[in-house]
Amino acid sequence: MGGDDAVSRPRRRHRLDEQHVSALLSGGGDVNTIAQLLTVERSWRLLQLRAVLDIVGPDHDTGPLPSVRAAWDLLTEAERHDPAKVDDLLLHPQAGVWAGYTLRRLRGTARSTAPLWVDLGYLHSLAAAAALRAGIDFRMTVPVRDGFAVLPTLGAVPVPGAARWDSTEVRGSAGHGVVGTPAGEVRVGGDGWQAVSSVHIQADGHTLAVRLDCLDPYRNLRAPTPPQALSEPELSHWRGLLTQAWQLLVETSPALASPMTRGLFSVVPQPPAERFRTMSASAGDAFGCMIMSEPRDATELAVTMVHEFQHIKLGALLHLAPLHTGEPARRLYAPWRDDPRPLGGLLQGVYAFAGITEFWRSLSHGATDGAGTLAHFEFARWRRQVRTVLALIAQLPQLTEVGRRLVAGLTATVDRWQTDSVPDQPLAAAHDAVADHRARWRLHHLRPPAEVVTAFTECWMAGADRPDLPTVAPAVEADPNAQGLDARAVLELWRLTDATGFERLRADPAAIHARVTGARPADLALVAGDRDTARREYLYELSTDSDRPGAWAGLGLILADSRPGPAADALRDRPELVRAVHRAVRGCGGDAGPVELAAWIGPR
Repeated sequence: MGGDDAVSRPRRRHRLDEQHVSALLSGGGDVNTIAQLLTVERSWRLLQLRAVLDIVGPDHDTGPLPSVRAAWDLLTEAERHDPAKVDDLLLHPQAGVWAGYTLRRLRGTARSTAPLWVDLGYLHSLAAAAALRAGIDFRMTVPVRDGFAVLPTLGAVPVPGAARWDSTEVRGSAGHGVVGTPAGEVRVGGDGWQAVSSVHIQADGHTLAVRLDCLDPYRNLRAPTPPQALSEPELSHWRGLLTQAWQLLVETSPALASPMTRGLFSVVPQPPAERFRTMSASAGDAFGCMIMSEPRDATELAVTMVHEFQHIKLGALLHLAPLHTGEPARRLYAPWRDDPRPLGGLLQGVYAFAGITEFWRSLSHGATDGAGTLAHFEFARWRRQVRTVLALIAQLPQLTEVGRRLVAGLTATVDRWQTDSVPDQPLAAAHDAVADHRARWRLHHLRPPAEVVTAFTECWMAGADRPDLPTVAPAVEADPNAQGLDARAVLELWRLTDATGFERLRADPAAIHARVTGARPADLALVAGDRDTARREYLYELSTDSDRPGAWAGLGLILADSRPGPAADALRDRPELVRAVHRAVRGCGGDAGPVELAAWIGPR
């Protein structure tokens, strides 16, 4: 940093070597690629800090804390003594989250119940942590938030009796520090101190060293969160899963694992999510950090690590060049989401799932029995979905030159996957899961033109031939209640990975929706192979509730298998039109069997 001269000097321009650009745009990148991205991220972080300083100014009210300038001066002094350690601290992902969040507060686009000085005071905490790591003598007043004083990357100490927004003093000398509390001083690293947990794992020459961060207030990527330390059993469980997941990644997918040794700094544990629906996130401001729900096993953790590290790489690339110049007029289909997505979000998603598909592809080459069937199913499912999305994005005029290169690079990667064979059973199950999700999405979010629905309804009621199929695309109207659109895939994952658990689901079909969001008994019967029961239950549902997307989508799958033809085609290609006409006919007092109506609409 180097003080005022450093922060005011002209901006440095960064360039990635062409080999690293090509690798990133194909979904890959090695350790050297990450090293170049880290250079970019350091500059990005300094720009964020400079922006905070420019907005705050020397006379800004910082409450009980010293001025922001005093915190900055301590940070620059620490850097003069030990640049490498301060660089490491500046690249702490939560420092980026803090800078982005605080800038939004200063610009009026983020709100908080905390006084502004509490958020600004994270810079004071960073400076104190830097001074301790650099081994210089210092005193610094830092904020106490939610009863804790936090020193980023080092840990936290409870401050009994403190107000929700308070302050305390940190002193340091020769690398040793103490934090003042009403009960007396607490030595950093001593009794009463809560250290940030870490994991250090080696596998076949690849070392993963990450923090398990449950203390930093900016760890959740959006808004500040109180510290919540893991218990010893929880910490042991996470360490065990990370060890197993890392060994699996290194063994099966070393090209995906190796870059993480240089670019993955912290994992933020969260409570378990619904089974097979892991919650995970990362952010462009937080290079090297991934937040995730507690996984069920090492494979789930490994694929989540791949998923989020893809986002991390692309987020860094976006700090150098945009991928698109605007958004299409309508939101787009993302096979991994319940909701329609903007182009920027779809690009992030397809990049992440290219990595996920590569992971399952690698795993499928060596796995056997149930693990092999699972890997084949997931590889076939995501190979098809990624290819579909890339074909859609490639047609959009909003892509920049870099965006077009990324789509071309990922498409070349996908093309190489097409020669991989997948056994018939998991391949068919994957294709059904793909068709089911797409049909459900269309039924939730697409609305055919009202005049088209009226024309079809009148012709049906009159016993006439159906009108020509519409040439106007349905409108996208996001359904806020859409959830669990991947229910069929989740049930398939239960069946493939936990036969006993799947049989328990079948034993109590009435409770299936509580266990698998978006699923109904008919969906369970369909995945179990009981198509006759599933067909009867879907038709019964549609006789009493013509709106449930899962019933229409499931009926379409059954017809595609048992009676390929116009009805199956209509429920695959335009289920939203079939449902809309069915609803309108019933509203007019008419009668329309779902299969018969779909067959009438179905011819291309």
